[in-house]
Amino acid sequence: MGQVTEKRRGPSRAAEGIVGILVPPACREEVLGDLHERFTSRVRYAGDALATVPLVILSRIRRTTEPRILLMQAFVAYLSFLCAARLADREILGTPWGLMRLAVPAAMSLVGLVLDDAYARRGPRSRLNLARGPVLGQVFALVSQEIFRVGSPELALPRIIVLCGCAMSLVLSFTVRAWFPPGNPQLQA
Repeated sequence: MGQVTEKRRGPSRAAEGIVGILVPPACREEVLGDLHERFTSRVRYAGDALATVPLVILSRIRRTTEPRILLMQAFVAYLSFLCAARLADREILGTPWGLMRLAVPAAMSLVGLVLDDAYARRGPRSRLNLARGPVLGQVFALVSQEIFRVGSPELALPRIIVLCGCAMSLVLSFTVRAWFPPGNPQLQA
């Protein structure tokens, strides 16, 4: 008799690997298990993953983000870019959309902070891990301005403002995170 090989019932390892990378580590095992149990076909798995992963990320963001600290971070980020504009090129403050243009890199730096918190592992974090969020946020701010520079140059801020604003925001954002570390149970109470 020939050997009968049992066909693997479930999504491919590659598909599970991709979904596993996209899902935050704190809830990865549960989400992958649920998606595996619901598997009926590759198309259905892809549809379930596309519907589930964004909701899981948003849920994790909601659980890991302290609104008061996020508001402080937003103030620090916007103030950094506002001060950089005042020091480097005051004329931008008088343009019709000048203040709104300063809000874009500040908002992008918040996106980096929030995503870092959502994807961070549970438990206390070292100073180096606390710096990862502000660095990621400033990378997002720089990339957003370069995208504007290519697509809509009139919306992009001068590079000196972006660089100075990112530097100030990085230092101040890290300071806020050092004083009020993410996941601090006293803040959530």
